[in-house]
Amino acid sequence: MSLLEDAIDYARQADDPYLENLHVTGQTLEPSRSLRFYELHGVELDHCMLAGVDFSKASFYDCILTDCDLSNASLEEAYFARTRFVGCKLEGARLGKALLRSSRFVDCMCRYANMGEMTIEGSSLIGCDLREAFLNEVRFRGKPQFDKCDLTRVDLFRTSLKGMDLSTCNIAGIAVSDTHNELRGALISRDQAQDLVGMLGVRIVD
Repeated sequence: MSLLEDAIDYARQADDPYLENLHVTGQTLEPSRSLRFYELHGVELDHCMLAGVDFSKASFYDCILTDCDLSNASLEEAYFARTRFVGCKLEGARLGKALLRSSRFVDCMCRYANMGEMTIEGSSLIGCDLREAFLNEVRFRGKPQFDKCDLTRVDLFRTSLKGMDLSTCNIAGIAVSDTHNELRGALISRDQAQDLVGMLGVRIVD
């Protein structure tokens, strides 16, 4: 049994499962291992295999996850404060209704991830691949940031982008409502305007 598994099992004996100042490298958790409702404080996970693990309703405070595989993991209704995901794989991960506060996703693979109804507050996504992810009904607060992200064919239905600077992102084929209200007030580059013109059924002629 690994150090990570030992710590989880020990914490499970408490009424409020709690992991603190745990630094783990290169370990694997099977999907049957649940961290549902756990609190993680100052935990650092590096090159860990966490695919399919249930983190729903868990709380992360001042944690760092580097080059971890969380494909198809459940992070629904999880809470993240001052937490960083760096180079992680979250393909197909479920983050519905999660709260991201003063946190960062950097160079993460989030393709097909379901982030519907998330609250993203004072947080940033930098260099992330979000192709075909679901960001419907997301609430942005406190000047969140998208920088150099691939938002190709992302579902943004009922997600207001007012004040959001998307000028460094790929926004080709993004999905919004028929009214296009989601795009009002967003900041884009001249090159990106062509992607949006096509959505409106307008053609540009020389």
